[in-house]
Amino acid sequence: MARSRRTPTEIATPSPITDHLALDAIFFYGHVATTGTFNSSTGTPGTPFSAEQDLGLTNQAIQGQIELMVRMDQRSRVRLDFIDLRRQGSAVLDENIQFGNQTYTTGELVQSEIDWRQTDFTYTYSFLRTDRVELGAGLGVHLIQTEATAQTPSSPQRSDYSAAGPFATFALDGVWRIARYWSLSARGQYFHLTADSGSGSLGEYHADLQYRWRPNFAVGAGFQYELVELQVQHANANELNGSVRLKIDAPELFLRLSL
Repeated sequence: MARSRRTPTEIATPSPITDHLALDAIFFYGHVATTGTFNSSTGTPGTPFSAEQDLGLTNQAIQGQIELMVRMDQRSRVRLDFIDLRRQGSAVLDENIQFGNQTYTTGELVQSEIDWRQTDFTYTYSFLRTDRVELGAGLGVHLIQTEATAQTPSSPQRSDYSAAGPFATFALDGVWRIARYWSLSARGQYFHLTADSGSGSLGEYHADLQYRWRPNFAVGAGFQYELVELQVQHANANELNGSVRLKIDAPELFLRLSL
């Protein structure tokens, strides 16, 4: 008698491949590097600066994160990620810095803040799905909002610039159940866009190893890397006219609850 072929609905070994709903609680220990150039509204080129080295912002991001995954059918998945990175710092300048319409001089104390908020929606369709392997491809939409301020205490000198907008990426996502309780997951997203008002690129990469301690509970460790580069030209004096480059690399620990 011929053996019947296994169908996707017969996949039963608990793993990320069987999860229909998963919530990850993540402890994120990140290293951040931020560089930028803010030109003045009159066209004066800004001074290239490092937020961590020149403005005294911390290069660490230690915080919790939440990630949600929903499987809409056997092969379609939607993932939601959110990061809210807010850092403040102060430093006595070693050199003059042209920060937008303001010039901050050598020896001056400057207080600064850079906020970065990003919400990611990613859809993937699994073109391969078995009890041990799942591979998918799809699209991501990233809603990014960034704001940078600098000021001199007890002085009217203040600069405040912001930029916001959506960004899209191509996404690849894979899972390998290497043993009954162990799974390796990896994903990557990237896109580069050039338009009349500027250009930008976004790359996100993630890998993790998890142990399925119970059918609906897993623990794991992973690593993520993100690089965002924006070059924007705006006529509005309060909007970014220049460039920003943000790099985050971070090991992480997480707990996963799933159905």
